[in-house]
Amino acid sequence: MKLRKHLLSVALTAGLIMIMTSCGGSNEDKTASATVTETTVQETTRKAEEMTGKADEGNKETETSVESGDVGRYVIYEYEAGGHSVTHDMLVESGMGNTYIELYSDGTGKFNLFDSLLDITWKPGEITVYGTSVYTYEIKDDKLYLDMQGTAHYTMVKEDGDFDSGSGANKSEEKKEAGNADDKETDEDSTDKADSDSGTKTDAPSGDGIITEEQLQKGYVWMNRVAKDIFNTTYEELAEYFGVDGEFDKEEYSDHMKRNKRYYKWISSDDSTHFVYVNFDEKDAEKEPGVYKISSFNSSGFSSSEAESKYLEEVKAEASDNDKAAAANAKMKDFAVDIHPFGNDNDGVNISMQIPESGWSYDESRDKVVENEDADAFGAGFIQFKLKDNVEGFDFYKKDFENYKDIDDREFDGVVFHGRTYKSIGYEWTEYIAQLDDTHALSIGIVRIDLSDGTMGDKILKSLKFKI
Repeated sequence: MKLRKHLLSVALTAGLIMIMTSCGGSNEDKTASATVTETTVQETTRKAEEMTGKADEGNKETETSVESGDVGRYVIYEYEAGGHSVTHDMLVESGMGNTYIELYSDGTGKFNLFDSLLDITWKPGEITVYGTSVYTYEIKDDKLYLDMQGTAHYTMVKEDGDFDSGSGANKSEEKKEAGNADDKETDEDSTDKADSDSGTKTDAPSGDGIITEEQLQKGYVWMNRVAKDIFNTTYEELAEYFGVDGEFDKEEYSDHMKRNKRYYKWISSDDSTHFVYVNFDEKDAEKEPGVYKISSFNSSGFSSSEAESKYLEEVKAEASDNDKAAAANAKMKDFAVDIHPFGNDNDGVNISMQIPESGWSYDESRDKVVENEDADAFGAGFIQFKLKDNVEGFDFYKKDFENYKDIDDREFDGVVFHGRTYKSIGYEWTEYIAQLDDTHALSIGIVRIDLSDGTMGDKILKSLKFKI
């Protein structure tokens, strides 16, 4: 299973690199490109909002309606890119089957590309990603055929349900929110309807989902930009984060995804039209029956970019404080790896460190310590090591670095490392480089790991020891 997942990841990576490149990304750095599929919803959604503004426009009542039978949700059935053909069963087996397109009646939508959630706009026959990349599609017999400018081709199957603007909920949701008192569904009615839809009496937990407006917006910012492993977050963990059970909407079984799905809302106490809508999937019914994890989410009624501007730094600070508390009490273990220059396994440096006993792993193929028990987890933070003859070798692509900035040096195991930050291939890097001896230079590259004093990232870096 592990080998099959790795081989499938290679196929998907090849196709996704081409897709990201066609959207404006660079493919020069082979090492960075190999990890591009780990760019999460935090980065892709932010980029989409910056370039188009459509995510917020989808919440405006002035949005024009698209009169088209294309409106709906389409789930991946087959995928082809770079000469590789991948079936839906193969994607599901490898935990990558959650790719879909939702086309809303207001001309906006969502494209969940291997758990990277993109905001899109569309008109019949075309979808637009990042505000600049236009892809064509056609629909035949409830199947959507998407052409990613020749780099990849998707076949998607339409699921039942009519989709309104922005919420990802079906039209029963509109009736529930906008109807008069006599027409509104009660929570009991909604649950009964969900039971009827799924054909089975549900035991899904449910509450009123009511939280403050601040909690709602901060929660969305946390999910979208700060959470370390949002697509492995369970319903119970998200409910604990918000402090209340979500309002249960419905439960269903997806024939295409071959899994049970549940839908919830967390709603502002100030305005019931402001909410976060979250889809949960029972991703592994055999090994983890009854465990539902986030598969997608979106906001409705409030500006996600304004929420980010207002709360992102505060949410990051709260997460950092939680990380420091966890790091202070975490049980650690000794861990060591051998790092080799590219193409030369006979030379290398031994790096020893302390990492947590659980919750972290090591990716041998890319020489990185990963902040997740699954080294292949999408969006997980990591610390990556690279070895060259001299530090100048790490500047080969420096001309392509964005937002380059020199930062304070740090000392690890008696060696002073020069610090710098920059953006490359969709990642925001913090990198420390140093010449260990005449023929060995080391780079320590960090992505999505908090390095402030007292955090786990800081604790690991301070424990580093080098042996040549």
